[in-house]
Order: sequence, then structure tokens, then C-alpha cells
Amino acid sequence: MQDIFDGIDRTSGGEEQAAEPENTSAVTETQSGPQTGEMPEVPKTPETVQSGAPDTLNYINFVPPADSESFWEETKAVKVRSFPRMLIWLIILMVVISIMFGYIALVQRGKGSFVNLFSSKKTIDFTMPIAETPELDSKYMNDDGSYTAAGLAKAVLPSVVQIKVYSQTLFTPSSQGSGIIMSEDGYIITNAHVVSGAKYGLTVMLTDEREFSATLVGMDEATDVAVLKIGAEGLTAAQFADSDTCELGDEVVAVGSPAGYANSVTKGIISGLDRQIRAEFSATPMQCIQIDAAINPGNSGGPLFNMWGQVIGITSSKLISSSYDNIGFAITTNSAKPIIEQLISEGFVPDRGRVGIYYYAVTEENAEKNGIPSGLYVQSIDPECNVADTELAEGDIITEMNGVPTTSQDDVNALMKDARAGDEMTMKVFRPVTDKDGNFVSGEGEYFEVTFELNSERSSIHRKRDEAKSETDE
Repeated sequence: MQDIFDGIDRTSGGEEQAAEPENTSAVTETQSGPQTGEMPEVPKTPETVQSGAPDTLNYINFVPPADSESFWEETKAVKVRSFPRMLIWLIILMVVISIMFGYIALVQRGKGSFVNLFSSKKTIDFTMPIAETPELDSKYMNDDGSYTAAGLAKAVLPSVVQIKVYSQTLFTPSSQGSGIIMSEDGYIITNAHVVSGAKYGLTVMLTDEREFSATLVGMDEATDVAVLKIGAEGLTAAQFADSDTCELGDEVVAVGSPAGYANSVTKGIISGLDRQIRAEFSATPMQCIQIDAAINPGNSGGPLFNMWGQVIGITSSKLISSSYDNIGFAITTNSAKPIIEQLISEGFVPDRGRVGIYYYAVTEENAEKNGIPSGLYVQSIDPECNVADTELAEGDIITEMNGVPTTSQDDVNALMKDARAGDEMTMKVFRPVTDKDGNFVSGEGEYFEVTFELNSERSSIHRKRDEAKSETDE
């Protein structure tokens, strides 16, 4: 058969002969490119006739003509034109998905959901205002200028919000609490324990039932205070009073959302002042107001008002006595004020130091009676704290901390106020001698010192909370 690529005829005898001129022209025509997909007619020879070869050969693998630049350019153009089409469909798909998620976020999570995804904590320099509330119509006012209960509710409800916490799913709140609007541009005060489990976010509902997605500006678990921010303007901000002006027996009103019932109002009186109360698992005491107004889960983070419509405290169900009825507590505005201001300006409160001992104060009277020095009698020691690695033991009496005499809780509070985790603490300790009945032997004992680093208050709170949760699960 004639080879169309080299124009050589290979005969059965194996001799190579030059192809005939007419055949050469046929080959040349083939190489220059008939583009019909069909080879030129092959001359019939005895060999081809005998083998039954066809007159023409249809080929599958197309060989482009020698001058094929236009062919490849057209091929590239086809590929380029197909890419934008795929890209357009991809963009359309992404837009549809974004619209779907946007609708879900807007309906389920309130306004500001998308803004909160990209915005950082709204920290600013801030000083919490102390001001008076404007007067209402005379029918809502008492003769001394204070509100009636109905008048107070009318005046202050717009400054109280309901907070929904999403800790288990994106779409259904698992718990709720209350909050206080403290600025017209959306800063809100609440309790840290209300928002600490918000794994999937927070929403805030106003009294007009508008709902906004909220961001956590900062929280301090040791004092149970937190600040949120929503994307709203022109809100009705609460007015705050100097809580030191409160008096025993003053009438007060608590507003919140107990058990999810928004805008609930309860009235009572101030039953006690200057109560040093610690939040759950915390070693940091806060100055609180004791009240007999009903405080229930859902009230947490809501305001306690005096009858002039001014906030004097932040209520917390975690500070309620579990053993007695009609005893509730509210963190005073004066003790919460520096924490709130620091959370807004910095976004956090520096981690406080924790000693890790439980004690009761030995008064001078009891000390003289038993022949021992006054100080702090060590009742128990937290085994997870650094102080447990020193010589200090239960039954010892701490007389000084960092060179300062410590004989009362007030002394300890003043000393620990500015203490930070990692700070070094040195204690002067007296170890009394007891007889076989456990009574102190008057005047006998020894003094020694212990030095250690303060532990993290924040870490201790988390550890104790986890331990309590494990015991509950069991």
C-alpha cells in the first residue's frame, strides 16, 4: 500500500521505488489539507484488491492543516467564552444563598445580625450618667414629686429590655433575662451569668417589640456584670441614681422578664443596705441592696428603681437566698459603675487575684477571751490554689497580708480590690496551741510567714462551675 506520509511504495518484494508523480501530487494534496475527514482515493493494486481494502479511508483522529493557527485561536475563544457563563451561575447561587441566610437572620435573630458578624466590640470612653428623670402628668406623681407605682411603670418601661440567649441552636433561645438601656445609641447593662452561655448569639427585644441582634461588649463574671450593644439609635435611656443615698425602708420597684413574662413589675422595700454578696462561684464581694420585692429567674440583669424612676441597682436571681423567702439582692449602681465604665472603654476587666481560703473574722473581743490574736481564722483551703502548697493550715490565724493588719472582711476587700492574678502575697500567720479538747491554750502558739502567687479568679470560677455541672450531670 502507498504510504501517504513519505510517498514511498513498499512492494511485496521489499524493493523501494520512487512514487509516481501523480501519486506524489495526491499525497501532497492530502498533507496540505482536504478538511472533509476523508482520505483521497487509493489506487487499486493487486495487493489491495486481494486484501479487500476500501477505496477510501475514513480517519478518526483529525490532523489539522499545516496552517492551523486560526483553528487553535477559535478553540481558545470557545473555552474563554464558557468560563464567564459558569462564573455567572456561581455568583447567582451565592447571592441566593446569602439572601436565604439573611432572611433567616433578620426574622429569627433580629436587626443587625449581619453588622454584628463584621463589627468588633463597641468599646468607647464612657462615664455612666447620674441624672434625674423628668416629671410625668400629675396623676402619676405623689405630693413629694416621686412616682406612683403606675406612674413609675409608665416612665421606665421603655428603658427595660428582654434578652434572649441562644446557647444550643441558632434559631430557638434556650434562656432569657433582662437588661437596662444605658445610652440612646444601644448600650445595655445586664448580668454576666445571663449572657455567658450565648454560644450562638444574643437578641434584645424592646418594649415596642422591635428585636435586635446584640454583641457582647464585655463581661466580668466575678462581679456578675456585663454590657451589650445593639445597632439602634434614639432609644430611651434609663437614669441612674447615687445608690449611697438610699435609706432603709425606701420603696423600690423591680422590672424585668421573670419566666419570660416581659415588662413585669414588682414592688417592695429596701430591707438592708451594704450587704457584701458574692456572685456564684466568685470570691469577689459586691455591695448589694437587700430587698423583699420578688426576684425570679428572668429578672436577672433588670433594673431596681427608686420611686423617682432612677436605677439604684441591678437585680440578680443568682444572688437570691435559696433558704429563705422574700430575700433578694441588687448590685448597687455605685459598685457596678466602675466595672461598667471599664467594660465599655476596654472590653474587659483585668483578671483579679484569688487567695483560695475560706475564713471567719476573729474580733478583738473573741481574741482577748481565748488568748489569741485577732485576725482571719482559716476554716478551709482550696486545694487547687497556690496557697495550698504553703505551710498554711486549717485552724491558723492570718494577722497580716502584705504587711497590712487584716482583722475583718472590709480589710480583706480593701486589700484585694487592686490585686491581680500572679501578684505575690505574703501572710503573717499565728498557729495557736490547743488542748486535747480542741480549746485554745491562752498565749501559746507560734508566728510564721507564707509567700505565694495569687491565682486567677476567672479560672477558678470556670473550674468551680465545671465541677458543679459535673456533679449535676451525675
